[in-house]
Amino acid sequence: MGRLSVIKTGPIATVQDFGRFGYRRYGIPQSGAMDRQMMIAANQFVGNPENFPVIEFALMGMELEALEETVISVVGASLKVNGQVKGKCEKVSVGDKVSVSSPMFVYGYLGMGGSIQAKEDFGSVSTYERAGFGGMDGRRLQTGDVLVSNGEGEISVQVDIPTRENAELVTIRIMKGPEWNLLKELPSFESFQVDGSSDRMGIRLTGARLACDYQEIASSAVIPGTIQLPADGQPIILMNDCQTTGGYPRIGKVFVEDLGRLAQMKPGKKVRMVRVEN
Repeated sequence: MGRLSVIKTGPIATVQDFGRFGYRRYGIPQSGAMDRQMMIAANQFVGNPENFPVIEFALMGMELEALEETVISVVGASLKVNGQVKGKCEKVSVGDKVSVSSPMFVYGYLGMGGSIQAKEDFGSVSTYERAGFGGMDGRRLQTGDVLVSNGEGEISVQVDIPTRENAELVTIRIMKGPEWNLLKELPSFESFQVDGSSDRMGIRLTGARLACDYQEIASSAVIPGTIQLPADGQPIILMNDCQTTGGYPRIGKVFVEDLGRLAQMKPGKKVRMVRVEN
């Protein structure tokens, strides 16, 4: 068993696993790690199954103290133990001070050997704050929380860490959505930037207005990756905590494999969307 006490944490740190599936018809969002590939790497470093819970943190890092011997990993940020720079995975002892830096991109992941204990709702411990599901009683981590894992874990060095671009322009693959034909012209997605109001619900893009034969549609199913087009012509790409239905035209859908890369794009970065025939 591992135990870590939270000494200091940033404004956005939550327990996440793969998320909830099979409940959208009841209005329950998927949630789960925004960058699944990085979450998987954090688990692999400590010898866990891919879907074990991790701590997802954004904007700022964390400071923790080991209450028991614990195998930990950090992906998407840097790790120090007692002030010494470490690799991606380390076994810490009682009293060790653990410092995790701010994420290199948007989200970073902290793994613990064994399964992090958290509240389960609808088959997942992923935190969904709006409904109080999962995590630490449905909320973000805060000072004084104790993270407990139910296993020992083991250090692994043979792990492929997914590449995340720090370029000013990132290309994302999309397919046509149900209302694609409402567009009056093919969009020039290069002109769009990630807006600072983006969050776990959606990535807002700003730039030239997309010309569209706009009309509100009957409330229809949406999923993470759906590209909605509001009346202002500025697309919204729905993400893990998105609603289950919506009334905006669904002009496209981002490939699942590219959602992690999209989630890691900082505000101000540009998006080029390339349509793959479907």
